[in-house]
Amino acid sequence: MADLRRHVPLPRVMRLGAVVSAPFAAVLIGLVLGGWLTVAPAFCAFLLTYAVVLLLLRPLMGDLMGVAFYLRNEADDDVLTRPPEIRFSETGRDVVVAAYTLRARLRRRLLQAEALADFHGAVARNLPIPLLIVSPDRVVLRANAAAAAVMGREPETKALATIIRDPAALEAVDRVLEGGQRQTVHLTLGGPVERAFDVTVEPLPDTGEGRQAMILLHDVTPLVRAEQMRADFVANASHELRTPLTSVLGFIETLRGPARDDTEAHERFLGIMYQQAVRMKRLIEDLLSLSRIELHEHTQPTDSVDLAEVVQGIAEGMQLQIQNKGMTLVTDIPDSLPPVLGDPDELAQVVQNLLTNAVKYGLDGTTVTITARQAERGPAAMPQATRADCVMLTVRDQGEGIAKEHLPRLTERFYRVDTARSRQLGGTGLGLAIVKHIVNRHRGALMIDSVVGEGSAFSVFLPRCDRPGP
Repeated sequence: MADLRRHVPLPRVMRLGAVVSAPFAAVLIGLVLGGWLTVAPAFCAFLLTYAVVLLLLRPLMGDLMGVAFYLRNEADDDVLTRPPEIRFSETGRDVVVAAYTLRARLRRRLLQAEALADFHGAVARNLPIPLLIVSPDRVVLRANAAAAAVMGREPETKALATIIRDPAALEAVDRVLEGGQRQTVHLTLGGPVERAFDVTVEPLPDTGEGRQAMILLHDVTPLVRAEQMRADFVANASHELRTPLTSVLGFIETLRGPARDDTEAHERFLGIMYQQAVRMKRLIEDLLSLSRIELHEHTQPTDSVDLAEVVQGIAEGMQLQIQNKGMTLVTDIPDSLPPVLGDPDELAQVVQNLLTNAVKYGLDGTTVTITARQAERGPAAMPQATRADCVMLTVRDQGEGIAKEHLPRLTERFYRVDTARSRQLGGTGLGLAIVKHIVNRHRGALMIDSVVGEGSAFSVFLPRCDRPGP
């Protein structure tokens, strides 16, 4: 800044000195015209005054030019610099200090705003909820990774209408962009797997580039599916109970009417009524069993269970059914198999249901195989905490097999690949659903593998118990 003061343009100083000295010159002229002062002394006095003014103005102008240069530099530069040294102008010094303080404060707030923007950006990018920022003309300005995953492509710079084609959702966005308040709407996105979302459209503050909107897509697909499954369950349960009940009532009316004295009809109808009553009893027992399992599904059993002993007990109890179909049961369970964490009664029900299905749907004269092995690692469907070092139990039949499109739905309640055949064989449609929920309670996993024409294999993975059984 010292160099700047040394190079203050002399003409500028002289012009300012003339302006400052002008009032004194006017006074001298008045004195000369009034006869109180001659021209020579007046001129000398003016020159002396002008010289003193120049001497005083030069450093002051240097300070002022330093102030101007500093302010211009601060306005154009993003880096905060130290203020110049102002030695002669107290006002200039105050201006520089005030400007420096203001700039420091603004820069501090700017850095805070940038840090906050970076934080919000990081949160938005990593938010598991799909998020879109839309411009006033419905163009996607920003989208996080979750949104890109849902849309199946990068949404940024794309027109919103090319990504979301739902008229109700687009209308909600338009209402917000036109000045409306928060909007909510339901949206269904198609694709290989249809997904349902509750969409929230929030207005964003106007930044001078027009009103923008933030779109949040809350995935409610599991809730929608659960509600649909609940509705299907009620409908299916009602139907499963209504069908045999209607049959029983029909036979009762027949026995009370036209067949009242027909002994042969009595025997035949009573046999059918007994079968239907057994079917209803079995269905109600399965429903109650499923309800009990779901009630305690959040609590993992902690007993030590010998799986070989459970399999042996169930196998002995089903020997008659196996022999009636001319089938052979082969068990391959090593003596060194470690115990598993579980509830013995529930695990017995798992083995019972899987073995019953294998006998029902296996071809006559074939072999049903039960194997158990220690697995170093369970499948990805198993919880992380119990995935390592588990036990795998597999029940394999030699039946007609199941087509791949049916496999994901086999554990749904009342789902049957062949409804008529399942009912004919006495199935309730709840056996695998019960197995699934028991396995879930045990923090295990159920895997199904089937080849049409060869048979099916149902594998249950259970966490190993490190302590010996009772």
